[in-house]
Amino acid sequence: MNCEYILKWKFSLKAVFLISFSLAISLIGFYVFQVNEITRASFTVNNYEKKIADLDREFKTLQISFSGTNSLPGLEGALVAKGYEKVGKIDYIQVLASAVAAK
Repeated sequence: MNCEYILKWKFSLKAVFLISFSLAISLIGFYVFQVNEITRASFTVNNYEKKIADLDREFKTLQISFSGTNSLPGLEGALVAKGYEKVGKIDYIQVLASAVAAK
């Protein structure tokens, strides 16, 4: 009877070691997977921060360009390009007191 108890204990011990070893391997694999995902997320965040910085610089450049385009010298250049001329002297039509308008 003592021999059977020892055999059961050895079998139990082997099972515990096997389960412990497989659990340790599984946890190590899960750890590697998590580190990989954290690294990927970190690089993604870094790339998005670079894109945001680039878009911010582009926005500031466009603001400066827009304000330069909509300034008075820019407007004068656009008017000259469309054929408008600067007014020199203004002559008004004078209406005589004896003139009457009728329908």
